[in-house]
Amino acid sequence: MSYKNPIHTLYDRLTTTFENVNEKSKKRLEEYDASQLSRRIRIDTGPFSGPSSDHNSKEIVLNQRFLTLVWCITYIIYEVTANKTKTAKQVTPNYMEINGQDPEVKQMDWLFDWAFNLKTDCDEQWPEDLPNPAMTTETVRKVNVIFIDAITYIMYHEVAHLVNNHWNSFKDIARKNYLGFDLTEDETILSKQLEQEADTFAYESLISQDDSDEIRYHRLFGMIMAGLSTLFAHPKGSKLNDDIHPGSHVRIFNTRLRENFDEGNQFRLNRAMNTGLSMFCKLHDIEIEKKKFIESTELLDYLFELIQTHADEELKR
Repeated sequence: MSYKNPIHTLYDRLTTTFENVNEKSKKRLEEYDASQLSRRIRIDTGPFSGPSSDHNSKEIVLNQRFLTLVWCITYIIYEVTANKTKTAKQVTPNYMEINGQDPEVKQMDWLFDWAFNLKTDCDEQWPEDLPNPAMTTETVRKVNVIFIDAITYIMYHEVAHLVNNHWNSFKDIARKNYLGFDLTEDETILSKQLEQEADTFAYESLISQDDSDEIRYHRLFGMIMAGLSTLFAHPKGSKLNDDIHPGSHVRIFNTRLRENFDEGNQFRLNRAMNTGLSMFCKLHDIEIEKKKFIESTELLDYLFELIQTHADEELKR
């Protein structure tokens, strides 16, 4: 019997959620479907690649290895922010170091190493002793919900490229960039505007004014996980800043500013972002000073500036 990645257990839910997020997004898809937009989702099982839209077939293309990385990043950050802070060492009022000797923390380290290495030629078979989306624990159930929201957000971003005919504006820029020619200032601005437009389209498709605070909270958590996963998905030797896309870290912070929640939920979202950005800094040997931060948002801003300072350097892993 051939191996089936546990992420397969979520594929039907991905399609159902994508097509039925809310009445507004459902009507959008119905409208665009009448204009020849295919609502099919193609799962690519080849080498690691980011999500994309096929302007010929009008399909949304999702790479299985990328989906696996998103799930693992979401699981780790959710578990750290929701549970492992209880065993963390308090360095300042808003900065903690997780106990690296905790067996569950070691397990998350192994999960991250395996998932991160899917970007290269790592064996895709999910290690049996690590958490996966087919498990029935309460944590996995919650992570699966956030993961679905993260991927739905990504899919609507790709839908925006299809239905707004971004390819017609972007194809010459992409070809010029691929061939190594310098882009003009206007071409750079246009390219980044198209990406920002797609982000806004995805946000407006996923969040409804009728949503409860709990639904909005989980969906924004998913959007942040989508951004963090894209940050970790950057290939070795690449730079966070390029002429075509806004930096992943910039997009994460743009997402952060879209919604405001009560103090508890806002703190948890900030802590999730802090955890993800701190992980990214440690992964790429970006030194974090153990400064005193009065508010969690101060640490968040500090990490953003730190990553921005290194955004033009080649990533080490």
